[in-house]
Amino acid sequence: MTIPYYIHEGARLRRILRQKNIIILQYAKQTGLTPPGLYRYFNQPVIKARKLDTLLAAIPLTKNDFYHWDSLENLPLHQGELLLLYFAQQKLSLRGVAASLEITVPELYDWLDTDRLSPEQLTPLYQRLGLPATYFTDPVHAQKGVNWPEAYLDKCMEMQHYIRKIKTLEKRGKA
Repeated sequence: MTIPYYIHEGARLRRILRQKNIIILQYAKQTGLTPPGLYRYFNQPVIKARKLDTLLAAIPLTKNDFYHWDSLENLPLHQGELLLLYFAQQKLSLRGVAASLEITVPELYDWLDTDRLSPEQLTPLYQRLGLPATYFTDPVHAQKGVNWPEAYLDKCMEMQHYIRKIKTLEKRGKA
């Protein structure tokens, strides 16, 4: 089984538990862990194979389903997020994109927060960035072999974890 991109396994496990509305206390008991012990696994980018099998068996979920999790199935595509994914795929900086579109970076962030882009926003994207006209209507263009929306959500969860860790360290430093 090949994994299409780096997955923070602890963050992915936590997202799956949230989406399936599994209560952490009950899940910890099922896996033979304490809640703090379970939270330690949420912080680990790589979980040992045997332990991961145990954690997934309690959900129940196969390893293949875990690594190819698709929480966005059957949801409408958010065009701002798809645009951000396009920038990541093409390795485009937001500052450079804003300059080529002749808008400010804060305006570009507003575009990225928009679930439906207007024709006035789409036209310069197609003309100046060479974005395919079918990019927002055909989800296959967004994925190209990797489930980019899922990878993006994994990274967001991982970043939230690091932000919480930094805030905890800052609080300890002030005490």
